[in-house]
Amino acid sequence: MDHYEHPRNQGEFEGSDILSERDSNASCGDMVQFYLKIGKSKTIEDVKWKGIGCAITTASASKLSEYLLGRTLQEIKNMSEEELVQKGIGFEVNPGRIKCLTLPVKVLKKLLES
Repeated sequence: MDHYEHPRNQGEFEGSDILSERDSNASCGDMVQFYLKIGKSKTIEDVKWKGIGCAITTASASKLSEYLLGRTLQEIKNMSEEELVQKGIGFEVNPGRIKCLTLPVKVLKKLLES
């Protein structure tokens, strides 16, 4: 609940050196956009995100943003969605809310594929 009530790393970056991607969950209207600032060694130096969503989507985006800091792009690319949920978000939900939980991970994976 703390990550929902006090989300970390909310905001956005501008500039040509920023990686950014967004996606939404059509069934409920949640939307998340991630921004990554990448260092010379392909390390994620800073992360911002913005979005509109339920407590689960907000908390998972907040927790994932903290997990990404200092990790390399290759390390994150090599992780499956399931690993990112387990290690980067670290909580579970009932099957009916799985789309809320995984939306930030899907956005991140889409960003890294582009």
